[in-house]
Amino acid sequence: ETGRIHHGGNFQAMAVTNAMEKTRLALHHIGKIIFAQSTELINPATNRGLPPSLAASDPSLNYHVKGVDIATAAYAAELGYLASPVSTHIQSAEMHNQAVNSMALVSARATINSIDVLSMLVATYLYNLCQALDLRALQAEF
Repeated sequence: ETGRIHHGGNFQAMAVTNAMEKTRLALHHIGKIIFAQSTELINPATNRGLPPSLAASDPSLNYHVKGVDIATAAYAAELGYLASPVSTHIQSAEMHNQAVNSMALVSARATINSIDVLSMLVATYLYNLCQALDLRALQAEF
């Protein structure tokens, strides 16, 4: 109404940066849960009668999902790495004219990477689940 424009100069976009950091942390926690469930599924001490490594044949010769388990662990570790904040890496720019700069895009890109890694983790977990279900079906039939 007064014709004045009030601008807060919020070019840092810290709200977006923080939101993406919290999203990545949540993705990391989801990944940790999936990793724990996957580990319990392939371990004969915790999977209620399924063979070690979900091997359909001789477990001493068939290491069926050991490679998948290694990949699952790597994905979970990468999610932990990607969950680190980027807001702590703000640098001064324009010959120190801009002391604070937006890390929102960097944080959003890291979140996209986290989603990709979590997708691979979920895919390996679903593979393990399908193998476990097949083995349970074989046990039920015989």
